[in-house]
Amino acid sequence: MFVVSLCMCTHDSAAPLDPTGDGVVIVGVYADAGAAQACVEAARRMFEWMGYQVTRIDAATVNDGVIDHIDVFYFPGGSSGPYRRDIRDSGRDRIRDRIRAGCAYIGTCAGGLFGASRNLWDGASSSDGLMGVFQGLAAGPIPDIFEYPEIGMCKVTLSRSHPISASLPDTAWILFYNGPYFIPDTGDAAVVATYDITGHAAIVASSYGHGRVVLTGPHPEWEEDSDRDGVSYFDHFDDRGSEWDLMQRATRWCLHELE
Repeated sequence: MFVVSLCMCTHDSAAPLDPTGDGVVIVGVYADAGAAQACVEAARRMFEWMGYQVTRIDAATVNDGVIDHIDVFYFPGGSSGPYRRDIRDSGRDRIRDRIRAGCAYIGTCAGGLFGASRNLWDGASSSDGLMGVFQGLAAGPIPDIFEYPEIGMCKVTLSRSHPISASLPDTAWILFYNGPYFIPDTGDAAVVATYDITGHAAIVASSYGHGRVVLTGPHPEWEEDSDRDGVSYFDHFDDRGSEWDLMQRATRWCLHELE
């Protein structure tokens, strides 16, 4: 998050994904005010690498209800304030209805803050305008990792017990830019990864009705030592391996392909 103003499939029978029936999973990447374009571009390339069709959505798309073709809603890093301001109650309700029916929400950094039911940022608590598809707290900043506006790689430890991460290496290095940590309200949510420095949850996964939700604090969509993400700002960092495999497994889990 750059400026804090304060993501043919096999699904369960209740999940109306692939509404066109053509075997294509569509990822709607939010690209309106608040969304950092570097995050939008990296996410687009990442999801296309996974083999999904990507379309850009904006506040008007959501508010006007033109979202019945979207299977996965992805909210990128940037600033969550404009998300909360521009997407009306009716728009958030429409997204919730889609997820509750079996679609998915993936949020990175600012998108992670937006997806939670409560935020705590710089000591200020708020819940207005949030999606609330993850029942829990998204909080920050985390100066123990980096003091804003500093940016760098952070080490996370992956869970051995969740389908997203069980077959992946024990640790990963992911770029951190003023992102949150998460505290689930109940045991229904799973911690997929923790920040090594603080022990707080860096990636969480939960259900929302028949749908699924994944939130990340750091930025696994960026490839720091590769140009395949189309973003060159952070290429001087070494991510010690791609996190796209992690995000692919997260997306497959959201689509009920991993159990």
